[in-house]
This record gives sequence, C-alpha cells and structure tokens, in this order.
Amino acid sequence: MRRVSVDIGGTFTDCSLVWDDAYVEAKALTTHQNLALGFNASLKIAYEQIGLSLEEVMREVDSVRYATTLGTNALIERRGPRVGLITTAGFEAMVPLSRGRGYGEGLPDRLRRDLPMAQRPTPLVPVKMIVGIRERVAETGEIVMAVDPEDVRDCVRKLVDNGVQAFVVSLVNAVVQPEHELLVEEIIREEFPEHLLGSAPIVMSHKVGGRKGEYARTSSAIIDAFLHNAMYHGLSSLELNLRDNGYQKPMLVIHNSGGMAQLNSTDALQTIHSGPVAGINASEHLATETDLGNVVCTDMGGTSFDIGLVVKGGVKFYDFNPVIERWLVNIPMVHLVTLGAGGGSIARYDRLRRAVAVGPESAGSDPGPACYNRGGRNPTVTDADLALGYLIAERYAGGSIPLNERRALRALEKEVGEVMGVDAIGAAKLIRDKVDNDMANGIAQELRVRGYEPRHFTLLAYGGNGPLHACGIANMLGVSRVMVPPLQRHLLGHRRGQHGSAPFP
Repeated sequence: MRRVSVDIGGTFTDCSLVWDDAYVEAKALTTHQNLALGFNASLKIAYEQIGLSLEEVMREVDSVRYATTLGTNALIERRGPRVGLITTAGFEAMVPLSRGRGYGEGLPDRLRRDLPMAQRPTPLVPVKMIVGIRERVAETGEIVMAVDPEDVRDCVRKLVDNGVQAFVVSLVNAVVQPEHELLVEEIIREEFPEHLLGSAPIVMSHKVGGRKGEYARTSSAIIDAFLHNAMYHGLSSLELNLRDNGYQKPMLVIHNSGGMAQLNSTDALQTIHSGPVAGINASEHLATETDLGNVVCTDMGGTSFDIGLVVKGGVKFYDFNPVIERWLVNIPMVHLVTLGAGGGSIARYDRLRRAVAVGPESAGSDPGPACYNRGGRNPTVTDADLALGYLIAERYAGGSIPLNERRALRALEKEVGEVMGVDAIGAAKLIRDKVDNDMANGIAQELRVRGYEPRHFTLLAYGGNGPLHACGIANMLGVSRVMVPPLQRHLLGHRRGQHGSAPFP
C-alpha cells in the first residue's frame, strides 16, 4: 500500500505517508494564505525520511486523502460571502425565527434554559438578503402556483443590488418536486451570467439536504453556500498543486458521514468536521482490531478538542439532525462534541470569576504561542506545557520547530502570574489544570448523558496535543487505561513532566 493522508488544521498541517512497509508522519505549520505551501512542506519532510523524491511519490502513490477543519474554522470566524436567500413568499421569516427555539441550539443546557439572556447567533443571511417569490408546490409534489419569471427576476435584482455573492434557493416542498428550484437557477443564470456577476455559486436546497423539514434543509443550504468559496479555493488549490507535481489520480476528501469522495462530488457542508471524523474512523478500526472494548476518542489539536465515542463492537454514534455551530441541519454525520481547548488556546485571567480561563480563542499558527518565537505574546496551553517540562524545546514537531522557553515563561508570568500572585511555573500549573479539567468535564458529560460511566472506557488519545494531556484527563475521570498511537510521542517530543503530574501508568 502506498498512500498519502493529509490533515490541515488551524495550526499544523499533518502528513502521513505509507510506503510499502514504511510508515512515516510529518508536521509543518499551516500556511493559511496558501494551503499548498504547508502541504508541500509536510510532505517533503515525510518522503525525505524514507529516501524518496517528490516525483517518485506523485507517480507511484495509490491515493491522496485529505481531511480538514478548514470549513469549521471559516464558520467559527464568520469568513464567508454575502449570502442571499430566495424562498417561497410567506416563508421569509423561516430562517430568522428558526422554529422559535434557535436561540438555544448548539448551547449547553444551562444557557439554553436562561431565556431572559437568550441571544440568537449572528445570522449568516441578514433579513434584507431574504426575498420571497410567488410559487407553491403541494406536499404531494403537485404544482399549485407556477413560478412567474418576472417576479423571480425582480427578486434576483434586489439581491444583486444588495451585494449578494452567493445564492441559496430553498422553496417549500422542493424535495418532492424540485422543478421550481431548477427554474429559478435557470433564470438567475440567464439574468446574470458568469461574465457579468462572476463566480457566484447557486445552491439549491434539494441537492444539499434531500429531506423534508423546511428550516433544517434551508440552514443546510445556507451553510453550504457560506463555506463554498473557502472550500472551493482551498481544496482546488491543493488539487492543482498535486497536478503540477505530476499526480494524475483524483484527490479524495473525507466526509463528515465517515465516507470519502472525489472533490467534484463533495459539497462544502460535507467537509465540516472531516478531520475529527477521520480520527473516529481510525479509532473504530483500532478498537475492532485490538478488542479495546468501549473507547472514548479524544482529538486535541491546536485549536479544538473533539470527543467521539465507539462502544464495544466498533459502533459509532450518528447525528441525523446535527447542530453545526448554532444551526440545525439535516445531513447525517458522525456524532462528536467540540470544545475550544487546544495547544494554541489562549489563557487569560477572568476577572469576574477571579480564576484562569482558557480558550476558545486560539493563537493558531500565525503568530502562534509565545514560545514559537513568531511574535505571539499571549500565553497558551503549549507555553504552559513547555514551562512544566512536558515538551522538549529542541524536539518539538520532530525538531522542525524549536521552541523558546524564555518567551513562554515571560508571557505566562506577565499575563497570568502577576495577576494571580504566582510565578511563571505556578501560572503554567493553573493553566494546565484548568484545560485538563474542562476536557474531563466535557468527556464525563458526553458519556453520562448517554448512560455510560467513564471508568468503563479506554481513553484513546491522539491529535497534536492529545497524548500530552491524556494522563491528567484520565486521572480526573477515573479512567484506568490510556492508549496512544506510537508515532505521536516521536513527533511531539514529549517527556516526563518535571513540575507536573507523572505520566499515567
């Protein structure tokens, strides 16, 4: 087997190269301005370890598989085009109302119950970018009122005047009779062909989420349109980079349903959480092969901490109506829970609670943690791990990224230590305890809400920082067994903590 697998996250681009009997992994910083640069850097580190050239790899590799959190990050940071929604007249308030309970979707229980302080998420489609056309299709698929082309043209012109950059067409009962949505698409292309309006995507709801339920189907189409540009430019640049280097086979993209497909058969919405879902797939395989029993999958990267479950027998949990960020969608995906805790998560003093808070803001790869020596000044979890001796400065990321311990200590003491009345090491201990406690609580809540006890599970720790914090999390949970993939320790340069707790037995 000869395979290249790539995972581009907010901080690192990870590359796994399997070449016959050789298994090699490599890391490079993610280059957000051009993802192909980080991909090339990590791939080069990998193939040079086994004495290959780029031409050999691209010519003889069986497949290149790609997973990412690119879409997830774009949605969190609200980096997307100005989306316009065309719906059936009378249903213009469907998305703003969000079934009346949209304020609570994606929030923990305590915030969902706090009605006086309820706040809806910032909409991806402002109210003035929603228009209704006169048409109606019955639930049986019978056309009750035909589309008036002039009415559609007037609505499209209104959206264009308001600066639309992506169209969403979601009409009532379009899943049983999509004729009207197809007609609207045809009119948009006639009225504003590509040479006039540019490459504004037109997303039809019946193609994205082919299930009944107007709000969830519309939300699915809106998120797909919002992510289209980021995913199109990011993924297509990677595919073009492969072509330029001699790779002739299709690039495969991991879907959040657990499968994969070629780029031209992938919707942007299907790439949400594709990186963590790929990890859950690997965990399922490992649990089956090694008879681990019940497994809680923990993927701690630079920005987030993702939790998934695989119970005995290699069974994953699925969400058939998942909530992505703060919106309900209707595409099935592997169930996982995401917390804002990663190596790049920024630590600060919470004056309200008079305690240390960590995340969800992340330093990313640019400038990155203070110890990266790239201009970052805020203390992060990685800075705390370095100060406590859990990381070897010269061996971080396989030695490709030397760390500056002096800068880490300075940031820890200035931003947290001075306010809390402790030195840099004391601040690092507080940060590490806080992030471990947050992750342990997240795992415990996810397990117990499904009727499981943490002590009956094996903690499978992976991701850039998963093995580094697995022991602290396991101790808090009462978990007696931790498994770490063998390549993780070599890549990160872990060692026994000098100032913190000893490694888990």
